[in-house]
Amino acid sequence: MIAVDFASIKTIPYAPFPQIEYQNRVEQARRLMKKCAFDALLVTSEHNLRYFVGEVSSTPHGTTRPRFLLIPSSGDVLAIVPTGVDQFYRETTWVRNCRTWPGPNPKDEGVSTLATALCDLLPEDARIGTELGAESRLGFPVGDFLRVAEAIKPRMFVDASDPIFTPLRMIKSPLEIDRIRTLCGIVSEAFNDLPAKLRPGMTEREACRVFELDCFIRGVEKTTRVQGLSGRGGVTRPYGVPTNRVLSNEDLLYIDAGFLFDFYWCDFPRKFSFGTPDPHTNDAYQIVWDATEAGIAAVKPGIQICDLWTAMSDVLHGSNSRSKVTNIGRMGHSMGLWMPELPSVQPDDKTILKPGVIINIEPSTSYTSYFDGSAKLMLHEEVVVVTEAGAELLTFRAPRTMPVVA
Repeated sequence: MIAVDFASIKTIPYAPFPQIEYQNRVEQARRLMKKCAFDALLVTSEHNLRYFVGEVSSTPHGTTRPRFLLIPSSGDVLAIVPTGVDQFYRETTWVRNCRTWPGPNPKDEGVSTLATALCDLLPEDARIGTELGAESRLGFPVGDFLRVAEAIKPRMFVDASDPIFTPLRMIKSPLEIDRIRTLCGIVSEAFNDLPAKLRPGMTEREACRVFELDCFIRGVEKTTRVQGLSGRGGVTRPYGVPTNRVLSNEDLLYIDAGFLFDFYWCDFPRKFSFGTPDPHTNDAYQIVWDATEAGIAAVKPGIQICDLWTAMSDVLHGSNSRSKVTNIGRMGHSMGLWMPELPSVQPDDKTILKPGVIINIEPSTSYTSYFDGSAKLMLHEEVVVVTEAGAELLTFRAPRTMPVVA
């Protein structure tokens, strides 16, 4: 059993975002609403509510008692929430105007209250933007959404994900970037110190729990997921729940970390070799490290994100590489209050990079096991933010050579 020195547990202080931060987000949304001829924006998903409201609830929204935020093109913002949540909003957020219903009420979980508010406050020909597009989710049941849509006719819902939610949240404010920078630093430090805490004979579960505990001690607030995989001469996939598999010489241990700090995400993995890595694993590690370096160097404001794909792909398919293309459809993404977020680092994504965009640089390659000829996967990931000058690395760069567990 690992002894915990409770005096060493860190709680990293931070100030809540000021009200002006949320007011600016609402005004930016309204400028985009005007451009798209939207009369209002209906916010329903947990991460979008946090973006606009600054809600500090530590529990995820359940399937009962949904919460809604109505942002009209002008005038006061309105929260439509279950009774009791209105008090919580008034005391902990900047939102003061609320309509409520007594919940939970499965037969009418806010449907009538929401439909009445939309009819009271918006003209009959109103176009109401909400989360209907790529990589978005409604924060209440689809059946209830269809009931509201029917009740408010001829008013209509239209997709606001692509024209409003995605471009708004893609550009992080300095305060948002500071949250992500802090978290990436904490997890990077824990990864750097992990080899000294690992030993042959541990299971994947034990290794991941040691790492997770260290991250909590250093100041992370929540674990979203810690994935751990291992195998002799490499791993076969990037996803997996850690098991009771015992780690031994010639194994590669892959840990992919997802943590939260003030509800902002970090996401990146590291690899550890038990004993000197075999030649094939070592070669793959080096080529993907070089591809990551090329991706980071390519980050500049004004370029298309597909240019990062090209920069990394050129290295992965260069004369020095003995590896093959993987079936992973992208080599990176963004993140913030959710993970992953758009844009994706893909060959057909033409998103223009701007200062404030977070990018997870994530190249991968397939290689042949030194021991049995099976297909193995090598993946690296670093987090950067686009700046006026290029890229700021938010993670601590992975070692040039793979960390070895003695």
